[in-house]
Amino acid sequence: MIISIVGGTGNLGKGLAVRLALAGYKVVVGSRMVEKAEEKAKEYSKLCGCKIEGLSNDKAIDICDVAILTIPWKSALDFVKNYRDSLSKKIVISPIVPMVKEGEFVYKPLNGSMAESIAKILGNKVVSAFQNIPAKRFSNLNETPEFDVIVCGDNEEAKAVVMEIVNSIERLRALDGGPLSNSRIVESLTPFLINLASRNGLKELGVKFV
Repeated sequence: MIISIVGGTGNLGKGLAVRLALAGYKVVVGSRMVEKAEEKAKEYSKLCGCKIEGLSNDKAIDICDVAILTIPWKSALDFVKNYRDSLSKKIVISPIVPMVKEGEFVYKPLNGSMAESIAKILGNKVVSAFQNIPAKRFSNLNETPEFDVIVCGDNEEAKAVVMEIVNSIERLRALDGGPLSNSRIVESLTPFLINLASRNGLKELGVKFV
């Protein structure tokens, strides 16, 4: 299985690329600028001792089975529309959370949730996951944080694939979060966690159900 981290040059992309490569997946890092994708892929490959490829976003989408969209929320829907033909054939994972800082961070869903908005464009193989992973901490390969990842989707086969991907990463546990409409609950947790950490002198909080 080929997993492309689309826009995968930030902290979440780094953490996912390296940890998924270590789990045995063929991983591709995509970027608008192929030079940046190649540079980051080389960096990530050294970290894990695995072969990670860097390609332009369009090529990364074309060759993958699963695309993880680690792109800014403000440009996400335009991006998805531009690549609708190729993305609609893939399992698409949305970890995207629309939020703005208004003193504290505030959840700003466009239409129910970001995942649902993407699904309106691409169809029912859109699955939400990884929204509550603290990206900076996850990108630190000297740490193996233990988190739960809530996975929501309307296509049960696609959701099962994503849960398998989540469970392949050491110390992550996939939990079936039900239909894609529940993504709005999961997405809204992210600004809450950031605000909670800020108020209490904590850093990089995630979710673990016990």
